[in-house]
Amino acid sequence: MESGVVLEETVASDPRVRELVAEQEAEVMARYDETDPGPGASPDSPAVVVMDHGRPVGCVLVSLHRDFAEIKRMFVAPAARGRGLSRLLLERAEVIAAARGVRVLRLETGLAQPEAMALYSRSGYSPIPCYGYWKDDPDVRCYEKSLTP
Repeated sequence: MESGVVLEETVASDPRVRELVAEQEAEVMARYDETDPGPGASPDSPAVVVMDHGRPVGCVLVSLHRDFAEIKRMFVAPAARGRGLSRLLLERAEVIAAARGVRVLRLETGLAQPEAMALYSRSGYSPIPCYGYWKDDPDVRCYEKSLTP
């Protein structure tokens, strides 16, 4: 990890995370010309924030369900992109989920986020039939990965 970059585990209600989630939702809604960001994670959901020299520049949330966990609101601020921070966030989310006994990690993304789809494919996530809130949206793509304990 590059100098000055720290990953901090926290929860979704952390003000730093809430601010980054608001940025993520605004960006995604603009990409899809939407006004509804869809369901987020509960306030006590595990989260990770990337701090770069003391400034929050990225986050990811892990929404825990009965039979799986879900990646929610993964985001890196535009000025911090291209440095591998999304990969670090994804890896830490996997560790958090596995430590809680999760064996399957899922996520939703979409056609307007080709960089996200490429990251998930490179990281061992496989396409699955869509589920949840956006399951009938033709622009949505869903992925999952089996985690080892």
